[in-house]
Amino acid sequence: MNKEKIKLYFVLQHGRAAKKMTETTGKEASTLHRLLEIGKVDDDDLVKQYNYEGSPIDADVIIVDELSMVDMFLMNYLLKCIYKGTKLILVGDSDQLASVGPGSVLKDLISSEKITTIHLDKIFRQAAKSKIILNAHRVNSGEDFLNKEEQEGLNQDFFFIEEQNQQKMLEQVISLCTGRLKKYGDYDFFQNIQVLTPTKKGLLGTKELNKALQQALNPNNGSKKEKVSNGATFRVGDRVMQIKNNYDIYWEKDSIKQEQGSGVFNGETGTIINVSDIEKSVEVKFDDEKICLYEFSELEQIEHSYSITIHKAQRKRVWCCNNGNTTSITNASYKKFIIYWNYEGKKIINNYRKKASSKFYDTKCRQ
Repeated sequence: MNKEKIKLYFVLQHGRAAKKMTETTGKEASTLHRLLEIGKVDDDDLVKQYNYEGSPIDADVIIVDELSMVDMFLMNYLLKCIYKGTKLILVGDSDQLASVGPGSVLKDLISSEKITTIHLDKIFRQAAKSKIILNAHRVNSGEDFLNKEEQEGLNQDFFFIEEQNQQKMLEQVISLCTGRLKKYGDYDFFQNIQVLTPTKKGLLGTKELNKALQQALNPNNGSKKEKVSNGATFRVGDRVMQIKNNYDIYWEKDSIKQEQGSGVFNGETGTIINVSDIEKSVEVKFDDEKICLYEFSELEQIEHSYSITIHKAQRKRVWCCNNGNTTSITNASYKKFIIYWNYEGKKIINNYRKKASSKFYDTKCRQ
C-alpha cells in the first residue's frame, strides 16, 4: 500500500485531545462522536437509539485512543460504520478510566483473546526514576506505595499524605493550593495546579471542593462581577471548564491575526474575564486564547474547574488528588500530592491486590 495514499484517522475521546493530536502529528484527528456525526445527539438519546446509523468512515486505518472510555453503544456504532478491509487499531489501558456508559469494551476484548494484543509493561530508565510511574505499577500489582527507604535517589514527584477524616483532607487540599507548595517551586494555582477527585458528591466531591477553593482563591471582594446560575456563582477570575462539545459557539482570539472560528470542546478550560448584566452574558478566555460569550441561559455548558473529576482530567504541571486511582496517579507531568482518607486508601490498594490475584488465577485456569 502506498504510504502517501493511506487514509488515516486518529480518534480520541475529547475535543481538546483531538486538537492536540492534530497539532502534533499534522494529521487530522477528531472525537469519536464527531467522526460518527453524532456530536449533536444527546448521550441519553443515543443509548435509546439502538438502530442509530452513523456516517460511513472512508479510511484505510483508524486508530482509536483511550478505548477504555468507549462504551458498548459507541463501539457498536463505530464497527457498523467501518468499511470491510479497514484496519482498526485500538489503544488504551484497561486499568485506567472506565466508560461512563455501559460495558467494559477494552477489558472484554483483551480477555477474549480473539484479537492480537500487545501489552506495554517495560519501565524505561528515565521513568524508573519517577515515583509516579513506580507507584502506579505497584498499585496495579496490588502492592503498597514505595516506603521511605525505597524512595532514596528517586525524583521528588510524588507525595502521599494520609488523613483520618474528610474535614482534615479538605484542609490539606486548601493548604496545598494556597501557598504551601512555595518551598517546592514557584507554583501558582491558576497556572500550575489541578485538584482531582473521583466524585461530584460529598464534602470531597467537585461541587463542595469548588465552593471551598473559590472562597479561598477567588473570594468576592465586593468589586468583582458575578452571576448566580444553577446553584453556582460564576465570578470574574474563576476557573471554568466546558462540559459538553459545542461545535457552533463563536469564538475569536484577541491577537494580531484576529482569528475567528467556532467550536469549544468538552474538557477545555479557561478563566472568566467579564460578567455583563446588561448583555446578560459571561465572557470566558480559554487557555488557548479563544474568547467566547455565554448567554446566561447557556451557563449549563460550563462549570467551575478548581476541582474536576478524574474523568475530566487533562494534564497539568502539578496535581493535587484525593482518593484517586491509577489514572490519577499516572496522569501527571511533574509533581503529585495524593491525599487519602486512611480507610479509602487501603481499600483501593486491596481492590487492586484482589484484581492482580484474579488475573493470576484466570491465567492459570486458561493454561
